[in-house]
Amino acid sequence: MTNRSSWIFFNVVGYTVAGAAFGALQRARYQRYYEVVTSASDAVSIATLNTAKSLAVFGILLGTAQWLALWRHRFARWWIPATAVGWSAAGVAVGVISGLTLGSISSMGPHRSAVVTVLGVSLATVTVAFVPSAAQWLLLRRRVHNADRWPLVNLAGLVAGLTVGGVVVRWLLVEVVPMLTPYDFPSAKALVCVGALTGLVYGATTARWVDRHLVGNPVSNPVSDRGRAPAP
Repeated sequence: MTNRSSWIFFNVVGYTVAGAAFGALQRARYQRYYEVVTSASDAVSIATLNTAKSLAVFGILLGTAQWLALWRHRFARWWIPATAVGWSAAGVAVGVISGLTLGSISSMGPHRSAVVTVLGVSLATVTVAFVPSAAQWLLLRRRVHNADRWPLVNLAGLVAGLTVGGVVVRWLLVEVVPMLTPYDFPSAKALVCVGALTGLVYGATTARWVDRHLVGNPVSNPVSDRGRAPAP
C-alpha cells in the first residue's frame, strides 16, 4: 500500500473498531438512566464521567490503529497515550454539553428545543474534532515541521467524517433501509457503521497532509525552539 492508502486503511479500521467499542460501552452505561434522569446537573455528572471513560477506550483503539501507519517515527511511541488522553478530555467536554443540551436525543436530562439541540450537536462535534488533535499537537510541535496546522487539518477531517457518517447512517439505515431504529443510537451496531464512514472520510481528508509531514518521512523533522526546521 502507498503511504496515503495505508493511512486511510488504518483509520477506517481504527474508527470502525473504536466506534463499535464506544457504542457498546455507552449503551451499557447509559441504558439504566434513559427517561429516569431529568435533572441537568445529574445528567452532566453522569455523562461527563461515562463519556470520558468510553472515549479513553476509543482513543486507545484509534491511536493503536493510527500508530500502525506512524510507527517509523520517533514520536510514535507517544502517539497512543496522547490520542487516548485527548479523546478522554474531549469526553469531559462532550459530557457537559450532552447533559445540558442533548436531553432530547439522549433521553437523559431535560428535553431541549430543536435549536438548542442542533447547537449542542454542532458544539460537541467541533469539540471532539479539536481537543484530541490538541493533545497530539503537544507531541508533534517540536518534532514535526508545520505541526501547528495539524489541529486545523484534523478538525476539517473529523467534522467532515462525523457529518457524513452520522447523516448517512441515520438517514440510510433508519429511513431508507430500516436496519436500525433511532433507539439504536448509541450502540455497537449503529456506531460501527458511523465509524467506518467517518474513518474513510477522515482518512481521505487528512491523508495528503499526513503523507507530506508524517507518514512520508521515515524520520520526523525536528523543530528548533524558534519553530523552524533546521537547515539541511
